[in-house]
Amino acid sequence: MNRTQSYAPDLTALMGRRVIIYGAGKIGRRIQEALNWFGVSVDFFWDLRADTIGAELGGAPVCKPDFHALPESERGESGVIVTIFAENVAAQVRARLEKAGYTRVITERDFITRLLHGECASRRAEGQFQFDLETCHICPVVSDTRNRCDIFDDHVRQHFVQDLAPERPIELVIPSVGVLVSNKCTLTCVGCNHLRDHYVASDHVDIPAAQILADLKKFVNAVDLVNKIVLVGGESMLHPEIEAILEGIMTLPRVGVVHVITNGTVIPQSERVFELLASPRVIVEISGYGEHIPVKFQRNVDKFIGRLQARGVHHRYTQTLQWFDFGGFDARGYSESELEQVYGTCCFVSNDIFDGRLFKCSRSAYGTLIGKIPDYPGDYVDIRNLPVAEVRRQVSAFLEMKWARVCNHCNGASIHVIEAGQQVKIVSKNQPKAIKDAQHGAIHTESQKTVV
Repeated sequence: MNRTQSYAPDLTALMGRRVIIYGAGKIGRRIQEALNWFGVSVDFFWDLRADTIGAELGGAPVCKPDFHALPESERGESGVIVTIFAENVAAQVRARLEKAGYTRVITERDFITRLLHGECASRRAEGQFQFDLETCHICPVVSDTRNRCDIFDDHVRQHFVQDLAPERPIELVIPSVGVLVSNKCTLTCVGCNHLRDHYVASDHVDIPAAQILADLKKFVNAVDLVNKIVLVGGESMLHPEIEAILEGIMTLPRVGVVHVITNGTVIPQSERVFELLASPRVIVEISGYGEHIPVKFQRNVDKFIGRLQARGVHHRYTQTLQWFDFGGFDARGYSESELEQVYGTCCFVSNDIFDGRLFKCSRSAYGTLIGKIPDYPGDYVDIRNLPVAEVRRQVSAFLEMKWARVCNHCNGASIHVIEAGQQVKIVSKNQPKAIKDAQHGAIHTESQKTVV
């Protein structure tokens, strides 16, 4: 069987040529593995964070991007795969590469998803595929809420989902839904996607466990299958009823993977929490911010990971180095086509439930809560106050939306990034308002960089 012909996308542009992967993160590493499986070697990686990643990955050197390092005569014969999943940013990198003489540049999401899916399909056909939750949950074929992976779906249905009646038609499938249990956090990071740097004390809220579970049960009853529930905050482990929330989610019918996101600074006191996390259905993702957080929190992260390892919990520690800068909340005045562009190229459409409403993202949910963004009823589904049949109808329409009004208050996934994990400085009551504004919710242009 010819693996390439049967399962891979067209690799003609890469065969027998120098291959460069732009981006040595989780997607770049998966692409390298898939290319190797199909007989294509990667010569080296380009990554702006080369100094922190290491000298090589999988035998391929990692270096900072230098589009003029190769002789001009070799650039047109080299294949470059750009792994940035924000399509507009990838397009800008592509333009720079083409200007420098690289003509075989691949930026399309579809190529990457077909390559990665093709590798797994090929391995399965040859009896060499082994499901690994820690790998699958970061794969863009699965993690992008607008994609579906039949291999992942089949495993979830066969091994994780409870009470999936054979006679029940599977029509409305939710690839992933977030559950925002609290906006409290141990950290106050500049540029936090959950807007921690914009809160005042009165904005803090823990949604009661009973209410969270009632909303989720109604949502699950309105759809046919939920492949993944993502539990997030704020800091999810700060919720005083986290054990009850986890327990309740694990007993919901027609739900597959449970993905818990945490910064690892809070170590649950209940041993039952760790028992629940040790389920083969659960993956814990720890967002790491290195020396940006206090030493005592760094120690807590190490202890938390140790507890997970002792219990055999599926987990992944990710050293988060930079975030997109989504900017302030003023209306941008986008046209409808521009709104579609912002929405269509965004990497953060996470479909999050907060306080009984299904929003497109946490910025929409929390921005509405604290009044930074107008309340746009058309942007969310009011799960709590609608009949189940109407929830189903609106969720189906929600998943087909091409843009949301909240996108008019966001930069989207632009070329501007900020360093992840920088903590907001505490300001005194006597400081001038301009200084407070600069340190509490401003765009922080002095920290801004470009991703290209």
